[in-house]
Amino acid sequence: MSFFAPCRCIYFDVSYAYLMIQTADYKKVTCYHCGDSCDHDIYLDEKAFCCNGCKTVFEILNDHVLCDYYALENHPGQKIGTSKMNEYAFLDEVSIADQLLNFQEGNICGVTFYIPSVHCSSCIWLLEHLDKIQPGITRSTIVFQTKQLDLQFNKDKVSLAQIASLLERLGYRPEITLEGKPVNHKSVHKALLYKIGVAGFAFGNIMLLSIPEYVSFFGDFNGEFKTFFSYLSLILSLPVFFYSASDYFRSAWNAVKNKTVNIDLPIAIGFTAAFVQSLLEITSGFGMGYLDSLTGLIFFLLIGKWYQQKTYESISFQRDYRSYFPLATTVIKDAKEVYVALKEISPGDLILIRNQDVIPADSLLEKGTANIDYSFVTGESKLSAKQTGDRLFAGGRQSGESIQVRVLKKVSESYLTQLWNTDRSGKTSASTFVEFTNTVALYFTIVVLILSIGTYSFWYFTDVSKALHAAISVLIIFCPCTLALAIPFCFGNAMNILSKNGFYLKNTATIEKLTDIDTLVFDKTGTLTYAGVSDVHLTGSLTTLEEQYVKSLALHSGHPLSKLLYHHLKRQVLPVIGFEEKIGQGISGVIDGVRISIGSGIFLDIPADVETQEETEVYVRIDGIIKGRYTFKNIYRDGVPNMLRILHRKFFLHLLSGDTDSDKQMMLHYFAPAFITFQQSPADKLHYIKTLELSHRTLMIGDGLNDAGALLSSTCGVAVSDSSANFSPACDAILEAEQLHRLPDFIGYAKACVTTVRWSILISLFYNIIGLSFACLGLLKPLTAAVLMPLSSVSIVVFVTLISNLLAKKYKLK
Repeated sequence: MSFFAPCRCIYFDVSYAYLMIQTADYKKVTCYHCGDSCDHDIYLDEKAFCCNGCKTVFEILNDHVLCDYYALENHPGQKIGTSKMNEYAFLDEVSIADQLLNFQEGNICGVTFYIPSVHCSSCIWLLEHLDKIQPGITRSTIVFQTKQLDLQFNKDKVSLAQIASLLERLGYRPEITLEGKPVNHKSVHKALLYKIGVAGFAFGNIMLLSIPEYVSFFGDFNGEFKTFFSYLSLILSLPVFFYSASDYFRSAWNAVKNKTVNIDLPIAIGFTAAFVQSLLEITSGFGMGYLDSLTGLIFFLLIGKWYQQKTYESISFQRDYRSYFPLATTVIKDAKEVYVALKEISPGDLILIRNQDVIPADSLLEKGTANIDYSFVTGESKLSAKQTGDRLFAGGRQSGESIQVRVLKKVSESYLTQLWNTDRSGKTSASTFVEFTNTVALYFTIVVLILSIGTYSFWYFTDVSKALHAAISVLIIFCPCTLALAIPFCFGNAMNILSKNGFYLKNTATIEKLTDIDTLVFDKTGTLTYAGVSDVHLTGSLTTLEEQYVKSLALHSGHPLSKLLYHHLKRQVLPVIGFEEKIGQGISGVIDGVRISIGSGIFLDIPADVETQEETEVYVRIDGIIKGRYTFKNIYRDGVPNMLRILHRKFFLHLLSGDTDSDKQMMLHYFAPAFITFQQSPADKLHYIKTLELSHRTLMIGDGLNDAGALLSSTCGVAVSDSSANFSPACDAILEAEQLHRLPDFIGYAKACVTTVRWSILISLFYNIIGLSFACLGLLKPLTAAVLMPLSSVSIVVFVTLISNLLAKKYKLK
């Protein structure tokens, strides 16, 4: 007995120390803002703060009626360190600001900050309401995965330094790097690794202390050793329960506060039930509890959480890597025009920007008069006149004569993609799959909670030794994560594969849109036909000087027929003033005091009975006199006839064209007579699509110039890119022109990927039902459930990735 006496003393001391710790924790005062312990008596409105910095942030939020910030998360704020008032003064230096700003027009500026301390929904809510605190900020959006804060502000009301200082005061210190210095974006927080380490250490040691219980090494393993090992296991489990599992409890509590449920709620209930049951068994001397299962459960769940974070980081990386515009722009080298891919443009290059072209990179205007529309960036359609020497920012669209600009910065593909994905049109991009899985996960969670209670009640009266294990297994085995992971992995991989084949999707919702369509609407000129290849013939007579006039005027337009004329005429270019373009109809301008107009018969008021209607034709009027007309024999892209034959079997096909009906007989092989319409203006095309959308789901395929409105109004809009920066920001996808003939394969692959996601959802539901059945029957231990839960996610990820890759081979995309 004397041998075990010290064990009793140790047990008493440990229990007493534990009670003292609990009492001390109960009395400990935490900061209302950040949750840290308060060592100083700093109070405001009966709320305690650990420092004046946290108190100041609360005052700012309280003064601007933004205290809902604290309702979304418990202690969401960051502890505020001390900083000098002039720490960010360097940001007001013009040379520094030029490197940081991604947009500046008049008094409106744009900047993107990396905010590493963003960690919860409260952070997102507050950072997207900065305009309430600082009226000079006009817009703020945060991307949680990348922790990038995109701001637009009025520089006359607030400076860049003041914005950075405000973020610092709020606890969101921006990480600022100048041009050329990458920001280290680590998405896996060190705190998670610490929690995994603590859980792993405790789990391993508790398992060692539980070995005698498992193998009955000391007979029935009763007495002081069992009591000592039980309490030692309890002490080891405390940091796991209160620290390692804290995120689950915090998330569950937030769900309760917001009167909803989430995946962490049943898990937190399971943790609590196992801990309380173990505590009761150990203190009553009934047994050793389930601390080995509890700590192992937390350990494996944290590893699963780490895996998911790495998964989303991987998805984000792939998206950033392949996110670029498949476009080229015209670079002037040695007085010659050459097409160069955007990614190959370097600072110092001289590029030609035609009417309606998008400026791909920050540049200086060297030649011409610019009228820039920055609605792509700001959402406000307003032309801004620029003169030689003015700075032009990426994302602006030229309106008017062609201009020459000198590139200042390399093309930021991620920035252009960000602009493309910032949908200011109001066009829905919601994913029906995401909505479905969210709804299923919500109701499934409620059902699982009820099922867990029922399981515990059943086994309590049947075999009490299985009650807790069975109930906890029910809570843990349920895994809606498999539903959530299937969509981003399958569709993300599909987007990556399609982009490598010249078909660039705006987002994953576009894949779903492609599967919903029943009607395809094609533009003809520049879409089905080559934009830069045609047999051009002049009827009439033009002098050499007049041909110079035509070529000079055609230079400024991005329309396919204008480009054909420009490349067909081998003449010198003269300056044009007063350039105007009526989209889809014609262009005009003044050269050497003479007004030149080129366009359709409607544009030049030519009577219908005079037009031949036999070929695509462009009339030339010089100084009020019709000088002749150019006729174009259309040359269709390779593979277009076969593509139309394939699509005709599966979809309703419509043709919209602004040209004459010269190709109507040929088109009747693929389009029904009622579905072929010629001489359509952009407004006509828009009306046609809106009418179709009343009873069909349409895919509009055009060049993005004459049909921008139609692209926007269709279910899914695809802009065909032919080595030009002419495309519509409203489109859902960009297709390289030489890949147009593969459109049936792209649509087929998208549909197959959607089918794959449907199968993965069924597999996930089947897995959950089978797992829940075993758990309810008491055949599944919590530790096994904790291992199976992340494995189920892995299996779904492997399934959708493997199938999407196999489907790519089937459709000859790999």
